Amino acid sequence: LQAEDVLAGFHAEAVPGSELPPSVRFYALQYKEMLRQTVQTTRHMRLYLVMDSAIGELGLIQMLGTYGVGATPLGAVGIPLPFVRGSLQWNRLTTPDSRVWSVVRSRLQQSGVLHPRMLHRLFALDFPVWASLDIHTYSQQKATRLLREKDTSARFEKSASGEAQAAANAVRGAIGQLRQELSRVGSALHQVRLSIVVGADDETTLAQRLEVVRGTVGMEMEPWESPAAEIGTMFGAEPPRAAEGSLLPSHGLAILTGSALSYRRRTETRGVYLGTDRNQAPVILNLFDDKNPHYNTVILGQSGSGKSFTTLLLMLRHLMLGVRLIIVDPQGNIDLSWLGEEVYHRSILGTSEAAINVLDIAHEEIANQVGMVLACLGMLGVVDPSDRLEVAILDQVLMDIYAPLWERGEREAVPTLHAVQHRLDDIAADEDAAPEIRSKASLLAFALEQYTVGSRAALFGRPTTVDLSLDHAVTVFDVSRLPKEEQGGNLRAALLSILVGDINQAIRRKRRAGDQVPMLVFIDEMGVLMRDSVIAAHVSEEYKTARSRRVGMIVADQDLPSLLGPADESGLHHGEPILANTANTLIFNQKAGELANVRERFPDLPEAMIQVLPVMRPGTCLVQLPDDLLQVSVRPSAFELAVLSSRLQDRARARAIIAQVTREVEEGLESVLP
Repeated sequence: LQAEDVLAGFHAEAVPGSELPPSVRFYALQYKEMLRQTVQTTRHMRLYLVMDSAIGELGLIQMLGTYGVGATPLGAVGIPLPFVRGSLQWNRLTTPDSRVWSVVRSRLQQSGVLHPRMLHRLFALDFPVWASLDIHTYSQQKATRLLREKDTSARFEKSASGEAQAAANAVRGAIGQLRQELSRVGSALHQVRLSIVVGADDETTLAQRLEVVRGTVGMEMEPWESPAAEIGTMFGAEPPRAAEGSLLPSHGLAILTGSALSYRRRTETRGVYLGTDRNQAPVILNLFDDKNPHYNTVILGQSGSGKSFTTLLLMLRHLMLGVRLIIVDPQGNIDLSWLGEEVYHRSILGTSEAAINVLDIAHEEIANQVGMVLACLGMLGVVDPSDRLEVAILDQVLMDIYAPLWERGEREAVPTLHAVQHRLDDIAADEDAAPEIRSKASLLAFALEQYTVGSRAALFGRPTTVDLSLDHAVTVFDVSRLPKEEQGGNLRAALLSILVGDINQAIRRKRRAGDQVPMLVFIDEMGVLMRDSVIAAHVSEEYKTARSRRVGMIVADQDLPSLLGPADESGLHHGEPILANTANTLIFNQKAGELANVRERFPDLPEAMIQVLPVMRPGTCLVQLPDDLLQVSVRPSAFELAVLSSRLQDRARARAIIAQVTREVEEGLESVLP
């Protein structure tokens, strides 16, 4: 796998450079140059199975699938051979291009311990090898007869020397262990022989490579080369008929073949580059890959672990694939102004210029909409959710407001909290109403004063003034000025929940208007939205059904307890549907106290990987994909490091780079870029 292959995969998915705005085209140029410099040549393995079995092709593929091994029928192209023809000279074969080839095989008698990675060093050599593992399985009857014969031969060892008798006893002990193993259900006896084809440009290099192969296999290899005619048997369509090799029970064979199956390198090239795995192989992701069950991603990481930086990096690289980006920025440190006004739009919430209307319609059903508003008003301290009378009064008021809108099909011109307060005042002044109802209505109207004419009126008392058109390729909602958790955690959660609902409705309007551009939504501090069960249920439902709208959602938080939120009466955490409907998970540095939660929520993670989390360096993460599990080092370019860094010392350098980019674009850089 070469850098050119990764570039070709990127071009297959990316928007043509001529259709990109100048700033994004400049970024694409920087990205492709980084790929050429960063991606290393990676050798990967192809595994083929030739089997003499009564099971048909389809049945064999289905059986392999039950063990987690994906397989497809061998097509017309066949197995890629190292050469087509050549001339034999005993243990050497010379091809028309003057390359020399030879075969080295494993010994018939083996000793030592099998381990799951014993073949990995062989496959990781810096020159290609072709290996054949021949397996012959004995029937139960033949296996019993063979072991009985060997046991008899060892028992009546003629030599009286101590060494011969010790060897005979060792053989009898091994045979006893094999018999005990064969007594297990599903176990059998096999003969195994490993053959390896090695080639080189000259005899000297070939001899060196053969010695390297013998030293890295992990099995005892013959010190001589086998006849080169064996190559024809190795790559023949028929399985070998000769039963010769080392005796292995089924569990030993599973370890040996598992060593080949477990050696793999990612070969996906269609998408954007995230970084490299522990084998320095490139990790390419496309969050909108149709093979994935969802387009969603969960990212966990402590402050300073590289969580937010990696998320922005991944999103910005998807921008070159024609994806529209929507970012909720809780820190206020995302500055993508270098993209230009035609690409980038930023709205700052929490100011008098950016109001959010609690009554904005975020649901298609009126009952769900009323429930959502009641939950928000409960978070604002207007209504006590446990007071059934207060809830009933507000439910009636909200139905009076929303019912005409639903009847007329109007979802844009939504009243504000002033309408709710006026309706409550009318109930409080209604002499026909029960005194208790009038009293409660008066108290509710007074509780709204803070949000209609009081200190919070600029945020809640007006129609929504935030630009939710989503007409730009990148839209950032800066929520850093919203009340902090220590100042008013519920206020922040209420505003964020309304904002997320407004964003989802804006996406639906886009889709109804015929816009089919894929959208990627990033929500940090996701745990804030998981505190209230009603809001959490709404967000989880939007998350679960996002794929149907061609929307991918990236949610991030520091740890699992924060992301999952509190548990309800049944013990189910509000955020559990988020994890259940996620295709990709990135886990950065976690505190040692969080490892138990990681084990519980991600049971497929190996213990060795979990133990690394507390000491994981910034920019390194565990990546769990639908078909893979990797430890990845994120690889940004120098340009991305500057423009995406949140460190104060990088801001001046970033501004200088952005100014330089702006000048180059204004000078007509677009005319010379591909």
